[in-house]
Amino acid sequence: MTRNDIQPSLQTIDTYFDRKEFYIPGYQRPYAWQVAQCEKLIDDIKNHQENFDKTSQDNYFFGTILIAQESGEKHETTLIDGQQRTTTFMLLLKALLIKINDELSKLSDDSSDDAKLKDRLSNLKRKIILMLYNLDDDAFFDYRKGNYKLRPQNIKYLNDSISELHARDMFTILVNEDFETIKNLVIRINRRQKDNKYTNFYKNFRYFYNYCMGLTNTQVRDFADHLINFCQVITITSFNTDQAINIFNSLNGTGIPLTPIEVIVSEAIANSKNRKAFEENWQEIVKKTDNSSLNLNLLMTHYIFMKLSEQHGTITRNPGIRAFFATNKSLLNNDTCFTSELDKILDNINNFDNLELGAILNKFNWNFKPFVSSYLFFRQSSEYLSYLLRLGAILELTDFSYGNRLFKGFLEKMNLKYSQINTITDANLIEEVKQHIASNFNKADIKQTLIDGGVPTPIIYLNEYLYAKYHKLEFNLNRNVDIEHIMPQSGINRENIIKDAGLSGKEEFYKYREKLGNKIPLESEINRGIGDAWFRTKKENSITSHHGYRGSKYQIASSLVNYPKDTWTKEDIDMATEKAAERIIKFIFE
Repeated sequence: MTRNDIQPSLQTIDTYFDRKEFYIPGYQRPYAWQVAQCEKLIDDIKNHQENFDKTSQDNYFFGTILIAQESGEKHETTLIDGQQRTTTFMLLLKALLIKINDELSKLSDDSSDDAKLKDRLSNLKRKIILMLYNLDDDAFFDYRKGNYKLRPQNIKYLNDSISELHARDMFTILVNEDFETIKNLVIRINRRQKDNKYTNFYKNFRYFYNYCMGLTNTQVRDFADHLINFCQVITITSFNTDQAINIFNSLNGTGIPLTPIEVIVSEAIANSKNRKAFEENWQEIVKKTDNSSLNLNLLMTHYIFMKLSEQHGTITRNPGIRAFFATNKSLLNNDTCFTSELDKILDNINNFDNLELGAILNKFNWNFKPFVSSYLFFRQSSEYLSYLLRLGAILELTDFSYGNRLFKGFLEKMNLKYSQINTITDANLIEEVKQHIASNFNKADIKQTLIDGGVPTPIIYLNEYLYAKYHKLEFNLNRNVDIEHIMPQSGINRENIIKDAGLSGKEEFYKYREKLGNKIPLESEINRGIGDAWFRTKKENSITSHHGYRGSKYQIASSLVNYPKDTWTKEDIDMATEKAAERIIKFIFE
């Protein structure tokens, strides 16, 4: 008979970890604790330790942990709520274990004090090993003596979260015996810089390790003893997994912050006919987003706009993830279709981002991207999407915000038509955007904006894109790009630059240095190497010397190598600005 009761229990950290495993199920969130929360954890333990009175039994309370423990299930202890704290405790315990091993290697039995300390630390080591690992008597004896290599089956931590991409780091930390080995083996996340390339698992463990290594042998003894024996959690054990999942979902309404994505995933799992298949499909979605310009929240926004188009009803605006799925619960009943449509959106966006049009559109307001996804879900041609680029350019060159009806409202209404492929053609869509631009925006005003002064950075990229297109050249745009000022924007030669450019003074210099005709994309490493070099120097040198335009993959920079003059004056900037303005105006309006 299925049990539906719930069993609470107040347990020390030592007792809590006296389990064979800690299983994190598929619907759980990724590990999200950061170093700031770990610092607070350490401070809380230290403060309690310093003011602790054993006679009062006033142990420190870490909160409540919800466990599913259903008879016949594969896993004895399934963490429903509390995986963040449990994972963090294990990282701290591992750091303490390394520190204790280090101190034990330095102690001998020569003095009574050292012998007593060694005995206390050995007992703490024994406890921590049993808290972290499953070892039979022989393996436990050999491991304590340093003669047993940990295996996957020894690790109590099991993470099947379909939203967690880096659970392997936790295994790396737990299975290896010293910090340097762990540091060399942990994950380095692609496309992230400096410390951001490391996972929360490693960064938090590193913080704990550094803290522990700063303790003396008696301090680590007292700290570890206090954590294990005088800090507590309340475990609430449910003996019905479905009941536990429902509790997990309802926690969002009682103050525990579940994200909309986590609520959707848990509901989809609860509704799934094949839970394992959904978990595998969702894991693939998570992996794809990690290598995409979309994260999960953005992906869901794109999905909602696609569905609004498919429904083409009276609702045009994205009501938000929670509100949308509250009124469209049936979409989660068919989890196979749900993940398949998300997969298609990701493929469409990834393919589009690799196109020249995708590269340039990505430089403009990101609110346009869901409409790209929605369009590509139902149609194939990219010609219409170039008209979204035109709208994006207008948004940058006018005083309107994206929220204005001429942009947001118009795009939302257009979105409803994308799915109606049998009644509304691409030519119809293009004509409607053309009419919208012609009716609501003034060509002369926008051209004057382009000529008068500084323009937003996306317009600099657009000028490069249009120059390449009109000259039938390849357009390249990657993340290692800077905006180069042909006439230098600053430097010790400013007075000479002003004189050579034919400018009247600093005020005119500041105006002309920011003009459209004076700014071009250039490889970052080249731009930084050029500094405030003269125009002639930039013309004559190659990018391999890091001092010139010759060989640049950016077409305007490359074209300047053959510029008929060796100087770049006020008149040259005006002429380049006029050409660029005409190029952009022609693209937008003609």
